[in-house]
Amino acid sequence: MKSISRPKNRAARIIIWIARIIGSISGAFWALSLIGSTIMEIGTPVTTGVMIEGLILGGLIVVILTGIIIAWWNEKTGGIITTVAAAALCIFAYIDAGHHKIFAMLTSGFPFLISGILFLIGWWILKKSNTVN
Repeated sequence: MKSISRPKNRAARIIIWIARIIGSISGAFWALSLIGSTIMEIGTPVTTGVMIEGLILGGLIVVILTGIIIAWWNEKTGGIITTVAAAALCIFAYIDAGHHKIFAMLTSGFPFLISGILFLIGWWILKKSNTVN
C-alpha cells in the first residue's frame, strides 16, 4: 500500500486533509454517540424494531469509520467504502426519520458523503497529476 500523505500536488493535499478532518470529526461524534447510547440502554427492555434499527445504524457507522481509517493510507479504496456506506446511511436516515427527513439525512450521512467524495476527488487529482503529459 502506497502512502500518499505528502502528495506533490498542493490542491490534492488540501482536499485530502479536508476530507480527513471532516471524516474524523464526524466519525468521532458518531462513535461517541453510539457508545454513549449503548451504555445508557444496558439493562433496559428493548423492542425488536428498535434493536434492528440500532444494529443497522451501528453497522453502517462501523463500515464508514473503517472506510475513513483506510482512506488515511489509500484514498481510492477508503473513499469508495465511505461514499457507498454514507449513501446507505442517508437512505436509512430518510426511511427511518419521522417528519424531518432531509434534516436527518443532512446530519447523519451527509458529512461522511462529503468526506468520501473529497477523498475520491483528491485521489483523482493525484492520479491525473502523476500521469505523463
